[in-house]
Amino acid sequence: MILRSAPKLEESKYHLARNFTRAFGLYFSVMKGVILVTALLAVLLPTIGFAQGQRTVDFRRQRFAGLSMEEQAKLRSAHDTAMRDPALAATRQRYQQARQEFRDKLRDALLKADPSVQPILEKVHRQRQKDR
Repeated sequence: MILRSAPKLEESKYHLARNFTRAFGLYFSVMKGVILVTALLAVLLPTIGFAQGQRTVDFRRQRFAGLSMEEQAKLRSAHDTAMRDPALAATRQRYQQARQEFRDKLRDALLKADPSVQPILEKVHRQRQKDR
């Protein structure tokens, strides 16, 4: 009886992707596994502190990115005209008051639930003031 060991399997550069997906019971092709691992790393690495800097997104600009300059100008003009309407201004004032009332009540409820969050709330408030 001759005992032979199995030949050592040569690991390709894709073995991590293949083994990663199989660990969760998912059997993807090698390329799909590579794409999955790459996507997960792209999402997870910035959240655990490997990001080079903060990414700031100007949502207002992003919202209108699909509009032509003419459409943006037309929309801006209509918005400016609408904002001069006294009824809309009164409605906006009521909205801002309600929003402020909600924030105040939320802060009171947070402090009632856990008074130790006060320094955190103050830190958030300072950061918001700084960002404005």
